[in-house]
Amino acid sequence: MFEIDQWAFSGIDGQISLHKWQKTIDLITGLFSAPSGYIVQATSKGYRVVIRNNEGGSNFETNPILPPQTPLFCKYVAENNNTLYVNNASNNDAWNTLPEVVEDGVESYLGLPIHWPEGEVFGTLCLKDTKKTTYTNEYFELIEQLRDLIEDDLALIYSYEQMREIAMLDALTNIYNRRALSLLAQQKLNLALRLGFDVCCLFIDINDFKKLNDTFGHEVGDKALIILADTLKTHLRDADIVGRIGGDEFVVVMQVSDKSKIGYIMDKISTEYSKALLKEDVCDLSLSIGYSFTDKQKQSFEKLLNDADQAMYKNKQAYKLAKKAKL
Repeated sequence: MFEIDQWAFSGIDGQISLHKWQKTIDLITGLFSAPSGYIVQATSKGYRVVIRNNEGGSNFETNPILPPQTPLFCKYVAENNNTLYVNNASNNDAWNTLPEVVEDGVESYLGLPIHWPEGEVFGTLCLKDTKKTTYTNEYFELIEQLRDLIEDDLALIYSYEQMREIAMLDALTNIYNRRALSLLAQQKLNLALRLGFDVCCLFIDINDFKKLNDTFGHEVGDKALIILADTLKTHLRDADIVGRIGGDEFVVVMQVSDKSKIGYIMDKISTEYSKALLKEDVCDLSLSIGYSFTDKQKQSFEKLLNDADQAMYKNKQAYKLAKKAKL
């Protein structure tokens, strides 16, 4: 899901125009006759200036990241989720020891919290001046209105990311759908070709799934699908790509360092799935799994997937024959 505690931008972001934020900061500093204006992002990693007033050139990401323990006016605003106005810092015992005051000569600070759409603090919109100021209520109303414009952009980013995640995820199991799987897997294959590592594709099918649906209903069938998705996410690595391409067919694309361990991985998946089904009081089910490896040449994901599908089909037929022989 969308992470709000990550740095939101790297250079000029593709989802919104940071030039608009630049114009907003330039407008504020001009209207307030302030020498410095900033949009600062606050995360658990620290504080970083995203935009500052333009002083003759582009000023995106002008400062390095400051550690979270750094004493700052903006730290107070972000942590307390409150507007702060200090108009005569050098004569204010609460603030006159801050490095911004002692070393940078900041005499006036006005900062407002900027929020993500669900209320979490994104960072601050702030003005600094080296002289004492007397901002009136009209100034406060103006800067709040401009802050709202910035928050509208953050809401757009948030909505865009949520929609993108929804478009890439299977609605039932919350793992990648076929479209996302194909896109991400092809990227991994291209990277593997460039860096020389091996990629394995697992094609996983639940045995007797139709019978399960016919006997116990689709609610139980859906539960079995969700449990398999959760099993794959729990027992595979974060870097492994896990998706559902339809029905009871699941696919895993993973980087491998030792091809001989693929049998162990498949056995692990089957064993952990059986354990999870038992724990959730769903009848025991087995899996048919096929696999294929990249061949050190440029190839499409669809080719790799088809090879794994064919291998899975052979195992499925072997399962059916073995089951029939027991009757």
